[in-house]
Amino acid sequence: MKYLIRESQFEKVVFRYLNTNLTMDENMSAYVFYVSNPTEKADSGRVIVCFKSDMGCFIDSDFAQDICDVFSLTPEESLDVIGKWLENKLGITISSVYSDFGAD
Repeated sequence: MKYLIRESQFEKVVFRYLNTNLTMDENMSAYVFYVSNPTEKADSGRVIVCFKSDMGCFIDSDFAQDICDVFSLTPEESLDVIGKWLENKLGITISSVYSDFGAD
C-alpha cells in the first residue's frame, strides 16, 4: 500500500521510522545502530556505524536499500536522510555518509 506524504512531513515520517526500527549502542570509538526487530530479510548485524574519530558514517547498503524501497528514494536520497537523522539523533555534525552500494 502506498501513502502520500507531504514534503514538509517527509523527514518527520522517515525519522520516526528510523527511531522505531533501530537500536543504538555506543562504545569508545563509534555509535553503532542495529535493527531493533530483525526479520528474515534483515539480520541483527550492524546497519550504521558512526565513527567518533572523524564523524564519518558507514551505512550498510542492504539497510539503505530498504529505506529506498519503503520511501521510494534513490540511494543518494536515502543516505542523505539517514545522515540528517543521525545528526538530529546524536546532536552532532556528520562529516560524511557513505555506503557499500554497488560494491558487489
